[in-house]
Amino acid sequence: MEEGKSKDKDIYLIDIIKCISIIWKRKYWILGIVAIFFIASMFFTSPLFITPLYKSTVAFYPNNVLPKSDETPAKQLMFWCEANDIKDSIVKKYNYIERYGLSNDITSVSNKYDANIKVFLNKYYGNIVIEVLDKDPLIACEIANEIPVLLNKKIENDVKLSYMLSLKALKDAIDDKNAEIDSTIEKLVSFGIDYELVIQTAQGVEVTKGYLGTNEGSHIVNKEALMKMKKNIEERGPLAIATQQELYALISQRNDLQARYDAVNINVVKDYEFLSIVQKPYPSKIKAFPSSVKIAIIVSLFVFFITSLLFMFYDMKVGASNSSKNITASKKEKDENPV
Repeated sequence: MEEGKSKDKDIYLIDIIKCISIIWKRKYWILGIVAIFFIASMFFTSPLFITPLYKSTVAFYPNNVLPKSDETPAKQLMFWCEANDIKDSIVKKYNYIERYGLSNDITSVSNKYDANIKVFLNKYYGNIVIEVLDKDPLIACEIANEIPVLLNKKIENDVKLSYMLSLKALKDAIDDKNAEIDSTIEKLVSFGIDYELVIQTAQGVEVTKGYLGTNEGSHIVNKEALMKMKKNIEERGPLAIATQQELYALISQRNDLQARYDAVNINVVKDYEFLSIVQKPYPSKIKAFPSSVKIAIIVSLFVFFITSLLFMFYDMKVGASNSSKNITASKKEKDENPV
């Protein structure tokens, strides 16, 4: 049994040596064919046939981003990166349709955008990476710089939405309070005009004294006016005082609403930074697609493998045919010249 295994191993080793000898025998043919395909690959992947694309990369971490569900802040950022309004802004600003000769339909434009702009999560560091391809290296760099700006603005608008709703509610409440204050002031004015009931400030006291003739140095008392005011105070005084207190309360409430409005408005007008850039993009001088050398090497290896197989198959077949002919000729010679 061990003898059989040793024999099989020897046969296997002989076959390998035979294959190597065939490849060595045909090396010039194989190398010539491989060289032709290598040059052809480099030629047909040159800018004469394929428009080269250049790549710019930007990477960033989320900064104070609150996810809307169970996703991590980084994954939430990835969802925002795929937002249609960001895509539409890039496509429109950098004129994708004309520059790439696309038909004016959503599918072709979206496919081109997805082919040129890749968003993925770095599994080692957990940051977001955006790779931008474009036939102009400067535009590729500009787009890579533009996307984080649009993304930050989108998150900012999303965060500010709740503040904007609160701001609108407070503004409506302030307007209502101002309307109530105006109405209350009109009531107090009517008390003064119609009933001579002036708001009891220091100035109002002096006006009343002058009206009645009871101010210092005066010995004249307007009894008719005094009786009229006494009657007005008795009939309208409590209402005038209540209206005055209502005015003070309304002004206090309005001031409180205004303070809350100002506090919320700070969150609306301030600028937010939700992204921490860790890798800034730059214009690349080396094309990212197509990789002519890489393609040529892959094609050359494939051609080398196929060519070697064909030559081994051909030489083994020819060798087997010659061996068969030699055996036939030997038998024929023995038949013709028997011992």
